[in-house]
Amino acid sequence: MKQPLLLCVWAVLASACFADSERCEPGMSYNAERNVCTCAANAVAIEGGCLACASDEVVLADGCGCAAGETKNDASICAVAPGLGDPCSAAQPCTDTTYNHCAPASAGSTAGTCTTTCASDADCGSTRTCATWEAQPYCRDFSGVGESCAMDGDCAGFDAQSCDTYRTHTCKVKGCSVDTDDCPRDSTCCDLSAFGVGTVCLEMCP
Repeated sequence: MKQPLLLCVWAVLASACFADSERCEPGMSYNAERNVCTCAANAVAIEGGCLACASDEVVLADGCGCAAGETKNDASICAVAPGLGDPCSAAQPCTDTTYNHCAPASAGSTAGTCTTTCASDADCGSTRTCATWEAQPYCRDFSGVGESCAMDGDCAGFDAQSCDTYRTHTCKVKGCSVDTDDCPRDSTCCDLSAFGVGTVCLEMCP
């Protein structure tokens, strides 16, 4: 009588394992420690789940797109754009005819990056943001926006250092200015001080 009992136990365990692996929607992974489903590393949050990015794209503020220093080529594949993202300074100016503007160094960096000036997001392709709040607006990237996370520590080292643990479980830019709205494209600086959070860039303010 032992064999049927063992088969029953095995079936129960197998069922439990199957439930753990299948409890999340496609494009998501299950964090057993925190008992939460989050978007996979190369997927963006959408209504009802997550959408995996194409193999040549990465997670960005408003969806999937080319990584910093890359742009779509004639075949619509992300490829390195000569000059875009090159380090620059007063002593090392940008020499590319297209990406000839030296943007200020970001936090934690000693060198600026070569990019283009702009008047609106439309001048910055489909993924980068026109920093209209700067004295000389330029196209810039916000690192980490949209990356999957379970806590703020998962967003360390990015421009987006705050994890939205309540809704999307993705990294968001925190500490923005409501007056200048210095947020990634398609997001707004929301004042959540009443909730003890401060200001955060969100797709829509609550």
